[in-house]
Amino acid sequence: MRVYGRIDAGPLCTTCYRKHPSSRRRCVQCGTHEHLHHFGLCAACAAPRQLHAALANHSGDLRSELEPVFSALADSKASSLLLWLSHQQPKQILRTLAEGTGPVTHATVDEMPASRAVTYLRAALAATEVLPARDEQLASLERWLSAFLQRVDDSQERALISRFATWVHLRRLRSRARRRPITHGQCQTVRHDIYAAVALQRWLRQHGSSLSTCDQAQIDEWLAQAGRKHIQARSFLTWSAARGHIPAVHVPPRGTSRGAEQLAEEDERWQISKRLLHDTDLALTDRVAGCLVVLYGQPVSRIARLTTDKILTGAEGVQLQLGSRPVEIPEPLGSLLLELAESRQAFAVLGQNEQGPWLFPGGRAGQAMTASHLTVRLNRVGIRARASRNTALLDLAAQIPASVLSDVLGISITCAVAWSHDAGNTRLGYAADFARREFLKSEQPQLPVRPGKVMSHPS
Repeated sequence: MRVYGRIDAGPLCTTCYRKHPSSRRRCVQCGTHEHLHHFGLCAACAAPRQLHAALANHSGDLRSELEPVFSALADSKASSLLLWLSHQQPKQILRTLAEGTGPVTHATVDEMPASRAVTYLRAALAATEVLPARDEQLASLERWLSAFLQRVDDSQERALISRFATWVHLRRLRSRARRRPITHGQCQTVRHDIYAAVALQRWLRQHGSSLSTCDQAQIDEWLAQAGRKHIQARSFLTWSAARGHIPAVHVPPRGTSRGAEQLAEEDERWQISKRLLHDTDLALTDRVAGCLVVLYGQPVSRIARLTTDKILTGAEGVQLQLGSRPVEIPEPLGSLLLELAESRQAFAVLGQNEQGPWLFPGGRAGQAMTASHLTVRLNRVGIRARASRNTALLDLAAQIPASVLSDVLGISITCAVAWSHDAGNTRLGYAADFARREFLKSEQPQLPVRPGKVMSHPS
């Protein structure tokens, strides 16, 4: 048994010590009567001491460059900070900072082995402006690319891949990052494209050829063997041909998986929505996020980054700004949105534990919940996000013109037209008023769709 605390009657383990009345006494420093952490100190008094000890040098002093770091981390919830400090990785990270020189920068943190502890540390420092804000997905991709290129042996291939990645992908992502954060999925697409480009050049080299000498027959052979890689290599082949690195070749266009995965039963979407709207045993976060997927076809990555200023209230009731035009949200979802905006809680492991502007605050200081975490939450309550979103978009696209769909749901007009085509909706104009539609007789809701209004869930 690991000894966690000692009382007059003897040593106790963690569980027994926390339950024992003797663990709750007055703190010797602040006088608060609560569960003591160690040496007669409550958590609020013990946390700064342990943090200082972790960041101090061999003489017990805190170098001046680490004072902003100490202040940022000391702003954490005391119990969370103590739990974080109890693990080996955070201790090693802080020891590295203590033994270093100069100010703490992004480069300093980048040199540390990637881990959750480093991620939480960086978020805490960025939230308090100890580190400047930056797009972490983009920065992570750039670090990955630098390390990956070093593993490409052929210098010419390495230079070509570097130019392709820089001028095709990074330039586009850097431009997009100035308008909105880069998603994990966008970075994964870049990685897959680069993997495929390297695989293609390796295959050509193994077959006694190269990009500059290959022909259509060799490209066709590789495409036949590569499976899905031919989709990922298309952008590289197109770019290479346009710049004369490869003879003009034909590569089949990328296919689309749009709408491929849908809910199996016709009424499954409505059964899910009814459960989300009325089952009070479910967490409010899951109920609201699930409704936005199932009823309004929103991707989880966008839902996770919704801010409270997108919720509008007025004489017409509750509205939500998903695109350029607010959507009127019927009850009871409107009340659930307002309740979530009021009761949302941040669970930052480290640093400031404030909700910030996010409707779904995350576990990193100053940041929204990650799309992957929200997806896991939805999976736990039985919601398959991709299938539910596809089903919702097809249903909405069958009723609403593409221009309106684009405006109210925040998708591009090209994407909206494609969904409308898939749904068999050939109406391209805007109608001022649409007829109501019943779903499965009395069990399904009516769908009034008017300018500025899209309602598609059970009351």
